[in-house]
Amino acid sequence: MRVTGQRSGRNPSDEIARLTDELAQARAAVSRLEQIFHDAPIGVASFGPTGQVEFVNQRVLDATGFTGAAELQAKWATIVHPDDQDELDDAVAHLRNGRLGEFHLRLRPAPDQSVHVQGSFVPTFHEGRSNGAVALFRDVTHEHRQDEVVSRFKAIAEATTDIVGITTLDGTVVYLNPAGQRFLGVANEDPPHLARLFEHIPREYHGALLRDAYQAVMRGEVWQGDIALVRACDLTRLPMSAVVVGVRNDADEVVALAVTYRDLSERHELEARLAHAAAHDSLTGLANRKELFSTLETSLASEAPTAVLFFDLDDFKVVNDSLGHAVGDLVLSRLADRIRAGARGTDVVGRLGGDEFLVICRGVSRPHEATKIAENILASVRQPMEIGERQHFVTGSIGIALSGRAGSSAATLIQEADIAMYCAKRAGRRQSMLFDDSMVVDAVDRLEQERELRVALEHDEFEVYFQPIVHFDSKIIRNFEALIRWNHPRRGLLSAAEFLSIVEQVGLTSAVGLWVFAAATRAVAAMRLIEPQTCVGVNVHPDQIRQAGFVDGVTRCMLAARITGEALLIEITEHVVMVDVDQTRRVLEELQAIGVSVAIDDFGTGYSNLDLLRRLPVDYLKIDRSFVAGLGVEPGDSQLVRMIIGLSNELGIKVIAEGVETALQESELARLGCKIGQGYLYARPMSFDDAIDLLRNQQARPPSSVSTVPVM
Repeated sequence: MRVTGQRSGRNPSDEIARLTDELAQARAAVSRLEQIFHDAPIGVASFGPTGQVEFVNQRVLDATGFTGAAELQAKWATIVHPDDQDELDDAVAHLRNGRLGEFHLRLRPAPDQSVHVQGSFVPTFHEGRSNGAVALFRDVTHEHRQDEVVSRFKAIAEATTDIVGITTLDGTVVYLNPAGQRFLGVANEDPPHLARLFEHIPREYHGALLRDAYQAVMRGEVWQGDIALVRACDLTRLPMSAVVVGVRNDADEVVALAVTYRDLSERHELEARLAHAAAHDSLTGLANRKELFSTLETSLASEAPTAVLFFDLDDFKVVNDSLGHAVGDLVLSRLADRIRAGARGTDVVGRLGGDEFLVICRGVSRPHEATKIAENILASVRQPMEIGERQHFVTGSIGIALSGRAGSSAATLIQEADIAMYCAKRAGRRQSMLFDDSMVVDAVDRLEQERELRVALEHDEFEVYFQPIVHFDSKIIRNFEALIRWNHPRRGLLSAAEFLSIVEQVGLTSAVGLWVFAAATRAVAAMRLIEPQTCVGVNVHPDQIRQAGFVDGVTRCMLAARITGEALLIEITEHVVMVDVDQTRRVLEELQAIGVSVAIDDFGTGYSNLDLLRRLPVDYLKIDRSFVAGLGVEPGDSQLVRMIIGLSNELGIKVIAEGVETALQESELARLGCKIGQGYLYARPMSFDDAIDLLRNQQARPPSSVSTVPVM
């Protein structure tokens, strides 16, 4: 038997071993490839020729929320945002045409989740024929959120009026918002280097920004501070608040600086306005009480000689009550300008409240210097004041106090000036007075008088005296002026000049005035039993004229005394008239309607004029005693008196001369055309009993010795 030999070549067992080894290596390679795909930082999904899902890696499962390829196959379309479905369809269409299909989709693996993925479908081929596709994408949710943050930042930065800029650490400006571009005069298309921007930052702030701000940011802090920037268009230097923060990368390293500048001009202006409002009077714009005290305390602390002038408006209550508070406020506002104009440019003028003003004069140590300033202010205030279509005249009184006295403080100096001002009012108003220690005694005495006045009114301590008014030719007396006196229990009989200013200050003018009317009407009723044509003149205070029921009060007094209007003469001063001409005219017309005559007292000392006298129902002008005193001595006074008499004759108004004390004055008055006068030449003010005796004695004179004269 012949044994056949084996064929040459590989041993089958070796071949099997080799193939087994190659298969193992292939499986290992596939396993490694699958592991690589699973661990890949991008999503990978493979699709077969019919679109079936063959493989998905973990990134796909993380992004979609699915557990495997089968679930992805079944639910893929359900997690794509409806608004992105068209983009997905376009990508698939590109794939079917054998092209790359790119997409950016929003996935919703859960109702409260949103995942942004960006990628493409890539077709696969085998031996030139399409055998499926691979989808490759990455999760860009984080980048998208960063983009949203950047978009919001830019939207805010470009809408704000603040300057917002971002610069790298090497000084390159990578962003400057529109407000910054306008302010610095640069274009965003060509961002400037930081060095150029520093040209708009004053040099004194360079150190703070380059050193302090940089070091704070590097420490992880936010730097804030106030600086200034120079605006490019007009080189205006504006105050700014600056905030510098660090911009960090994913490694938490500072790679840029973000700076915000906010214009503080409006805030500073508001702060300035608030500070001004806190220190100034809202009506006049002058320094207020708090600021005045502070200024005066500072001046005294510096030991600079200082004068304080305390100004108070005369009869302002009449202005307020007669014309209304709106006009009163306007008067105060104009008055503030007048006081400021009369003071020196370096003086501090302020309003304490109401109609009280204060002037602080630094560097004034001598009385005559302070008095000169006060007189300038009074002269400025006296000028006619045009309000609407009316002309108003106001006057004031000023008290002066000088620093340098031991223990002088702001409060004591103002108090001393206040006391001096009241003394100026008591002395006749429209003047200034310098404080001295004796005034303190007067002030204490005034307070006591206030208390005593109220008691006097309650206990009927007042009395009316009567000064005769005489016709020069016949010396017949048919008229008297009623003058109030106070029978003081300790000080004896006091004249009106000694207490009427206190009456005004404590608000008793109307009450005392009504008492005088009641007493005068009772007295003239008794006098007319002796001389039926007797008439008594009663002085009326401004407060009484502006009272709504003034004429009614006069009428009640007349009815109570059973007299008619011919028995009364109302005397008012020019100042009363000028406060409100129209209201005064209405009151005087009402008085004349009940038969009461009207006289303007102290004529020539105010601002009356021909036109005014034509408008008013006036029966008499009483020439002020200051003009009568100079007759026969001062040629100017004679000319003025002649003018007044001529004016009166032209208007049909009778003239009475006040203060006639000598026969020379009487003869000069008669030569000038005046026929009636009163004064010490004829008689001093007398009691009611003496006035009755005077009338009785006159009635007892032989008829031949008495001329027939017109009734006043």
